[in-house]
This record gives sequence, C-alpha cells and structure tokens, in this order.
Amino acid sequence: MKTITGTHQIRREHPELLRDESSLSGGNCQAAAWPENDRDSTEFFRECSEDAVTVTVSGARTGIAGGAVPMGGAVLSTEKLRGILPGRSENIIRVKAGETLDSVSEYCSRNRKGWFYPPDPTETTASIGGTVATNASGASSYRYGSTRNWIDRVSVVLPSGTQLAIKRGEYSFHGNNLYHPVLGKLTLPALRIQQPPKNTAGLFIRPGMDIIDLFIGSQGELGLITEADLILHREPHAIASFAVFCNEKQFWQLRNDLLVSRFAVRELEAMVPPCIKFLRDNAGFASRTEDQWVLITSIEASTEEELDSILEALDLLLEDRGISPDSTWGGFDCSEREKLKEFRHLLPETVNRIISGRNAEIAEIHKVSTDSAVSRDKLKAHYDYMKKELDDSGIDHVIFGHCGQGHLHANLIPQSIREQRDSEKILELVSQNAVSYGGTVSAEHGAGKIKESLLRLMYSQNEMEHMELLKDTLRRV
Repeated sequence: MKTITGTHQIRREHPELLRDESSLSGGNCQAAAWPENDRDSTEFFRECSEDAVTVTVSGARTGIAGGAVPMGGAVLSTEKLRGILPGRSENIIRVKAGETLDSVSEYCSRNRKGWFYPPDPTETTASIGGTVATNASGASSYRYGSTRNWIDRVSVVLPSGTQLAIKRGEYSFHGNNLYHPVLGKLTLPALRIQQPPKNTAGLFIRPGMDIIDLFIGSQGELGLITEADLILHREPHAIASFAVFCNEKQFWQLRNDLLVSRFAVRELEAMVPPCIKFLRDNAGFASRTEDQWVLITSIEASTEEELDSILEALDLLLEDRGISPDSTWGGFDCSEREKLKEFRHLLPETVNRIISGRNAEIAEIHKVSTDSAVSRDKLKAHYDYMKKELDDSGIDHVIFGHCGQGHLHANLIPQSIREQRDSEKILELVSQNAVSYGGTVSAEHGAGKIKESLLRLMYSQNEMEHMELLKDTLRRV
C-alpha cells in the first residue's frame, strides 16, 4: 500500500487530493494512503482510529459539495481499489470502489450484452464507491430512481477498521430499532417530518428500512465502501430522445403533458434562459435564438411498433402546443443520443470550467449551486422564487436540471468575493424556500462541507444530535 506523510510533500506530489469539482479552497492533510485491497483499508483505518486522526475518503473527486476536500487529518484514496467480477446471477456484477461508471459501462458492453447499469450522474468518470456513498442519481433517475435502487450488497470498512459485508434483505429495522451481530443495537432518529422521496441531506432515515440503505448515501461518514454488487437492467428495444426548444408557456405545458403521459419516459430535463446564450458565449454552441426554454426527454419503446406509436403521439402533442417540428432536435440512434447527452452535460461542465478559472485568480471563489427539490406540483412556484432572487442579485447564473422530479439546479457564477458571499446567501434563501414547500436542501449532491449548514433548515437540533449519536455508535464498533 502506498502511503505518504507530510503536508508539504502531499501538496507537492499529489495536489489533486486537496480539491474536487467544487473548487473549495483550503484543503490540507498530513497523511495519504492508496489501499489496494480490504486488508490495506482496514490497516489504515485502524491506525488512524488509534491515533484519533480523522480520515477523508477520496474517490474520483467529481463531487461539487466539497465532501472529498480534506480539512486536516488523513486522506484515503480509492484509486487503486480496482476490479469487476461476475455476480451471483446474470444481472449482478461485483465492482470495486475505484472503478468508474465508464468502466462499468464498458464491462457491460463486453460481458453483459443487452444489460446496463441505470444510474447516470453527469460525471461518467465518477467512482462507483463515490456514487454509492452519495446515492448519486442523474437524468435517468426520473424512471429508474437513484443508486440506492440498484445496489444488492456492499462491503464496508468502518472507521475503527472493522470490516462488514451487508447484503440487502438480511437485516432490517423494526420501526426505528435493529440489532445486528456486529454493530449491536442501532436506533434511527425519530423525524418530525418524513424525508422527501429525492433527498441526500443528512442520513437516510425510514422506519423499517434495510440496514444497507443506511450506508448508501451516508457520504463516507459511516465508513469506506470498498466494493458493491450492482444490479443491472435489460436494455430497452429503442430509445427516442428529444430536445424541444420553446417558450416558457409551452415548456410548462409540455412538461406537465409528459408527467401524465402513458410513455415510458426515462428522463425529463430542463434548460432555462439564459442557458442557451451562456453556451453560445462560453462554449461556442450555435442557436438561432437565445431566449428559448429547452425541454429534454428520452422515451423508451419495447418494440418498433411502440416506437412508431410514440413518435406519432409526440408529433400530435407538439402540434397541440404550437411547437414546430423545426424546433425539435431528435435523436434515435446511439450517436445522436450521445450528442444530446453531451449538449445537456455541456452546461454544468462549462460552469465548472469557468469557476475553476476564477478560483485560480481568487481563492475564495468556489462553486455555489442550489440542489433543492420540491414536489412536482410546487416546482413552478419554487422556480419563480428562485429566479426572482437570482435576477435581483445581478450575479451571473444558469438554471437547469430535473424538472420531472421538482429538482432544478441554479448555478451561480460569482466574479468577486462580494458576489461569492451574496451567492451563498441566495443559496440559503432558495433552500429555505424549498423546505417551506416540504422539500429538501439537497436532492442529489449531499451537504458536503459547503452545504452542511443548510441541514439546520431541514432538521431540528434534536434530530441532528440523534443522527450524530448514530454515527458515533458506528464509529466505535
């Protein structure tokens, strides 16, 4: 196992360990390790536990909430935890934490033809350990849900160095209580209000839940996930993807039409003005107009006949809403669908590039993005509030995201320390507004270090203390 000690040596030889996609500055640590197996991970965790050294787990560092940025202590990188093996059945594969979504896709194309792994976060270079630890989702989560739905088993190394294998279905809470032969008695916090369906703020809490779901989405605070058994799904016969350029009224009408349609909608995404202008100015994207709304959707078909039926019905739907076929970009084969995917992902990637450049000039600037979500029926009201706050601030911004799930991201692009501070205030206001609608402050990115303070908007002091008690119980095992 490779290890390095000394702040200056780590900063000189491996500065990548001190940053992630959030561009949060101030990262530092005194030790770093690259385990190659569970034994190495156990040994490093045990040594750090004995010396009372905190450990930050570092995967592919694609997160934007600062969770992988160490603020002292040690870093454990999962980079060398590699390997993909067949699982116990055709639709399950066993994957080490350091593998990526890309490598899983490549493995399936070679060894599991006709199967795919549904979770699809924007960053396909994200590590599997990281996506499990954050319960990552993505555009396809409209149909398939988040990572949690596709995990059958995990191997975990607890902070004390204790190893644990957890298979779904073996141990579940009875109400809020569970007795486990290794972990002992565990008690879930009693929440005043049930967590929203799409939520990564705080620990996942559901009375009667499977214990595996406590570790999925725990942001690395309960231990290191070293491998996971991923559940695969059959590829559909065909997928039709579309980007519809329209006005605001048409956008909301079409979005609502698709929410209640009989189609097998895989994703339902939005780009809000000035997204197109932003892409034209910063990424060279050519478009005839700049003030358009864009609705992006993919619809699955099980047969050619069904695909023809979907296309006919969609043509009629667009006609009813006054949307010209010339305003629609369709993708029916893999190459066209890949272009649409690249178009959708170009927006956050361009924001990250600009923020990274500004952070290089002004260290205090880092990415500020809302991750709040509300129920589908409250999204329009939440969007209107968000948009007014952003417009009034005068700070450059773009809004996009998962309109089918009540989950739009506002990415703020500050140019100065003052605008950075104002951006953080807007983040809190928008998050508070989401909570007032019964929503969450973080639907998919987690709180990390940047948004940790927002948890108090969702949970009482007593609830947060009981979450910490549960974490402490697991740290002492």
